[in-house]
Amino acid sequence: MNRLVSSFIALIAVMTVSARDYYVSPSGSDGDGNGTSGAPWATLRRAVEKAVAGDVIYLRGGTYRPTEDEIMGWQEGGLYACVYNLTQSGTAAKPITIAGYGGEKAVIDLSAVRPEGKRVSGFYVKGDYWRLRDFDIVGIQVTITGHTQSENISMRGGSNCIIERVNIHDGMGIGIYFTRGSNNLVLNCDAYNNYDPVSENGRGGNCDGFGFHLNKAGYTGNVIRGCRAWRNSDDGIDLISNLAPVVVDSCWAWENGYDANRVSRGDGTGIKAGGYGMGTMKGDVDAPRNIIKNSICWANKANGFYSNHHLGGNDWQNNSAYQNKYNFYMVNRKSWDEAVDVDGYGHVLTRNLSYQSRRGDCGAVDLSQCTLTDNTFLPSVPLSANDFESLDGSQLQRERKSDGSLPDITFLRLKPSSAAYAIKAGWQFPYAGATSGLCHAAHESPAFSSCASYDFRGIPATSGAPSLRISNGRKFFGR
Repeated sequence: MNRLVSSFIALIAVMTVSARDYYVSPSGSDGDGNGTSGAPWATLRRAVEKAVAGDVIYLRGGTYRPTEDEIMGWQEGGLYACVYNLTQSGTAAKPITIAGYGGEKAVIDLSAVRPEGKRVSGFYVKGDYWRLRDFDIVGIQVTITGHTQSENISMRGGSNCIIERVNIHDGMGIGIYFTRGSNNLVLNCDAYNNYDPVSENGRGGNCDGFGFHLNKAGYTGNVIRGCRAWRNSDDGIDLISNLAPVVVDSCWAWENGYDANRVSRGDGTGIKAGGYGMGTMKGDVDAPRNIIKNSICWANKANGFYSNHHLGGNDWQNNSAYQNKYNFYMVNRKSWDEAVDVDGYGHVLTRNLSYQSRRGDCGAVDLSQCTLTDNTFLPSVPLSANDFESLDGSQLQRERKSDGSLPDITFLRLKPSSAAYAIKAGWQFPYAGATSGLCHAAHESPAFSSCASYDFRGIPATSGAPSLRISNGRKFFGR
């Protein structure tokens, strides 16, 4: 028995020391350093190559400027040059973390990575249980002059990851781009001033703030919460060609479709929630039902909240829109077989607020096939400037709180005297009702619900997530 206890204690000791903290600093050395706080490495690549489950990589303050010699791998058939190739996995109890250190500001400047004929991926995430938090990414490049894109963070198979308080700005690539992976959370991140002046004659049409384009229906449980997207040359948040449901919760999108100097560039939708284009569709797949709630779209070049020819309905709950082309535009595609625009069907719009759109409050909606409850439109609730505490959109760009959460604002916040306040319309009233007969937990991982908590290493208070496929495709809406 004593021998067994001793063996168990030895095993626990090994497990305890297996998780290590590594340190990287712009003033460090890969040659002389050993990755400790007193002798940090100079490159993040060195630390990523060493990291295993449970490890934390701390980025000390300063600017990191990786070169092409530091590219860790080539993915997607060699098309992508992956500066940081995150292919190893953590576990639920032992994620792998890359974090800015304390209150120091760490910036990763990718402007020197310009491989000819390749797309650039800043962080290519294929492993599970990664935590990226508290640093900036700037300067990502595009070198291909035709149709292409670069991505600051590419979610290409990693599941159960958290990207928190990562700010992505002043580069040529998409902020965070999903094609594969489940139960991921993007939390309190900002994407702004991103514009590609190189490809497609500088149109800027492939530079969104955040993009979810999951290519299998089974990639469920992905959530974007508390994020902001502004002056990205295409869209703020884009869910086109997405086959799995996504939750967009408490996100702000404004002045998209312009560059940093507000010159008109790409499409410019605030939150584009679905759609598959108008070309010939292959196969028989189901369109997901996305949830968009408690969000704000202001002064985008095109529409604010947009269904983008989706092949089914979405749930739109307690959102606020102001000074977009259409504040809400619900147009659908007729069916998978017929690429024809029709008024929106299957949408559930609950307690949304629209004020002073350039063309209309809520366009292209078939009231006989949608459910609208307590919105300020259809039927309308009269609104004037006196209904709001403020109409100053610059408040959206205020500094975040110390914990990274959204700043306090009075923009588009209703006064208690407003008729719209009585029906609890708009972003200021947290949505608590059911979603098309299904609870919110069915759409998102319990680990990432609004009441979940996790420690500095990002370990959720709960783990695991139900897998749910929400269908409203060919058979029901084939018409």
